[in-house]
Amino acid sequence: MTPRRSSSAKASAITVPPLDASVTTLDNGLEVIVREDHAHPLVSVQVWIKAGSLHEEQHSGAGIAHCVEHMLFKGTQKREAAQISQHIQALGGYVNAYTSFNRTVYWIDGLAEHTDGYLDILADMIRHSKIDADELTREKDVIRREMAMDHDDPGSTIQHLLQATAFRQHPLRHPIIGHRAVFDQITRADVHGFVQRHYVPNNAFIVITGDVEAAAVIETIRSHFGEWQRRAFDPVQLPDEPRQQGGRFAAKNFATELTRIALGWQIPGETHADKPALDVLAFLLGSGRSSRLYQELREKRSLAHYVSAGAWCAPECGLFTIEAECNPADAEKLQRGMHEVIAQMQRTGPGRAELDKAVCATLSSQVRSLSTVKGQAGTLGNGWLLTGSLDYQRQFLAAIIALTPDVIRDAARRYLPQNAFSTVLVGPEVETASKASSTTDSARPAIQRFKLTNGLILLVGENPRLPLVSVRTNFLAGVLAETDATAGVTMISAQMLLKGTKKRTAAEIAAELENRGGSLQCTADAHRYILGADVMRGDETAALDLLADLILNPALPQPQLAEVKKRQIANIIEEQEDPLTVAMRKARREIFAGQPFHRTALGNEQTVAVLKLADCRNMLRASFATGNGVISVFGDVKADEVKQQVEKAFAKLPRGPRQIAQGREYHASAKPAAWTQHLDKEQAVIVVGFRTVGLEDRDVHALNLIDEACSDMGSRLFNRIREELGLAYYVGAQNFAAMGAGAFYFYVGTDPKKMKLAEKELMAQINDLAANGLTVDEIDRARVTWRSSWLRAQQGNPGMADICAWNEINGLGWDHFQKLPGIMADISAKEIQRVAAKYFGEKKAFIVRVTPK
Repeated sequence: MTPRRSSSAKASAITVPPLDASVTTLDNGLEVIVREDHAHPLVSVQVWIKAGSLHEEQHSGAGIAHCVEHMLFKGTQKREAAQISQHIQALGGYVNAYTSFNRTVYWIDGLAEHTDGYLDILADMIRHSKIDADELTREKDVIRREMAMDHDDPGSTIQHLLQATAFRQHPLRHPIIGHRAVFDQITRADVHGFVQRHYVPNNAFIVITGDVEAAAVIETIRSHFGEWQRRAFDPVQLPDEPRQQGGRFAAKNFATELTRIALGWQIPGETHADKPALDVLAFLLGSGRSSRLYQELREKRSLAHYVSAGAWCAPECGLFTIEAECNPADAEKLQRGMHEVIAQMQRTGPGRAELDKAVCATLSSQVRSLSTVKGQAGTLGNGWLLTGSLDYQRQFLAAIIALTPDVIRDAARRYLPQNAFSTVLVGPEVETASKASSTTDSARPAIQRFKLTNGLILLVGENPRLPLVSVRTNFLAGVLAETDATAGVTMISAQMLLKGTKKRTAAEIAAELENRGGSLQCTADAHRYILGADVMRGDETAALDLLADLILNPALPQPQLAEVKKRQIANIIEEQEDPLTVAMRKARREIFAGQPFHRTALGNEQTVAVLKLADCRNMLRASFATGNGVISVFGDVKADEVKQQVEKAFAKLPRGPRQIAQGREYHASAKPAAWTQHLDKEQAVIVVGFRTVGLEDRDVHALNLIDEACSDMGSRLFNRIREELGLAYYVGAQNFAAMGAGAFYFYVGTDPKKMKLAEKELMAQINDLAANGLTVDEIDRARVTWRSSWLRAQQGNPGMADICAWNEINGLGWDHFQKLPGIMADISAKEIQRVAAKYFGEKKAFIVRVTPK
């Protein structure tokens, strides 16, 4: 028997590769961090402003920091708003920004050859934004719609309610987006004043990671930011938060069928010496299927649909949170159970093996974050902001490695007292209830395709860049293999696989890879079962053994079926709370009426409720066959060794044919029409859908370019409907290409009062697209944006394993992704016009409107 390394030994052996980077301070005080990474021709350019919602001073709670982030995209002295996004798109970049409590970060990910162009645009935004009064008026309306969306989301609602309950003085009590009543009072002078106060070079820094030369890029930065004038800057003095004495409670009624519960304890700030212990404590309690809360409250007691824990902080203070969702009748039992799990941790602490699992998982997670240039830049920027050190991550992980079970137990006792915490509820009638109850483009891995002895296809990609391995097994199933009577059975049976095998219990399955710092994936979508694992090098044999056991030896325990079905029904119900999802689902049902894709992978409440264990067994038996599956292994491996491992692990996989025929087309029967549905929400949504073609058809590539051209902030839809006319908060498009069938959706989220105008303008844009196609500029930008997205998808082993396995099993061939650049380059403006005319137009439209009740 081969001896296994203990998790503690493995944790001490794992080393996080050093992020070799340099820091240069310009004469104006601007700090520049550069890390060279020449593995891919990509770059991440990030400008960090050391100001967020905590720094709004007399306007605390107004959301000015977030508003400024929006306004910097609204035009500069030399660029109109649309030109900012269009110029970035033309350079193959993807731009975005985010505002947090203590920072605002503007970033562009894209092609390294255009680093100078990205810096020019970011410098223009940061230094020369106009903050135009008319634009501010329009953008404030956009942010109000964003607030309305927040109010429609139970997750955001409970987060904001917990912050307001747990903090009394510190500005953490306010949502980053602000309070509507306070936000409505801010003026152009307030917004401009915040920029003048905080957007200075001595309160900012730049991080660049990727395929650049440090010396050259610093000079480029100097040319764009060197004349940014330094000004006197006094740091914001934040109030101390009084220590909480006693319990606090808040509840908010919400139009949903499920109840959310959150518990919160005040904890020290991000750089406190106990933060590593608190992070690991949160992992032990509520991260992953083997965590204590998950095992006890979901698996054993069947009280929670999901449960999680976390420790998030500002520099000065933060919150340790536990959040769960349940059926309303189970809320009180679930709260008691949450406290019982915490109390057990406080009595005994974790076991050594349990702690080692958490340490391994944390380390492997940090290693994975370094696989992309964006992840590297974010890690460097976060450490620099918090501590002024480029080595913060390694120091933090060293502290985690040094943790002992007693340290975790003591942290639980010190920071999670049973007499000083906040409880908040969001759900149906909780207020009343609480009162009543008190290649040249990329350094791609070398990929080989094998046909194993039993006929199973294996793909192996050798990528020794990081000590990581990803395994994916794909077997055709999903809606094409289901019937109207068994809708949802693929996903149900995928979850049943986790409930035990002939030699492993559910708890052992959950812990097997998590104990090694890895993760297990077991799910399904509209086309297939997807079982996979992401592990450290050396653990791929264990991963393959576990996956083979799940596939070959499922126990499918009858007592667990009801719980799995209950969870899936809860997911279906949750989908019905989002207006855009409701509209998309209705459009899908009508477009695909009479063919399989009118169903989704989840099924519906009625079919899921009556599914039997025999249905699950029949689907698994039909799907798990050599001719119906593909296995892909990507990472720090040797192909010949992996081939032997997979041959051994899956030797007993039954021989069998492909379940779904290649090249089959599915024809729908419904005719275009319009439908209106009502939800108890503040926003209105319009979806205009069109029947198109499956992923095998060449037209799908032109449709993908149209999708790219219509889906970002530089698109004609965004600029006309949102920016010029102010009719929407969001607007975009989505191409859905399935096996044998497809649909294309245009959508807009708007104020109910503007709904008719928004629909009229959206249809006008669609008709123009059908008549004239895309302009040459739009096509060029779409191609460059597509290429940038295509490259980003290849940065990690999980993405490559997924892409290649999916393309192999759907019939396109594993190497289809390599052919795509040539295909996309060959698509002409004439072809796009032909495709748009063929599929789009008012007479072909399936229109769904979702409005408030």
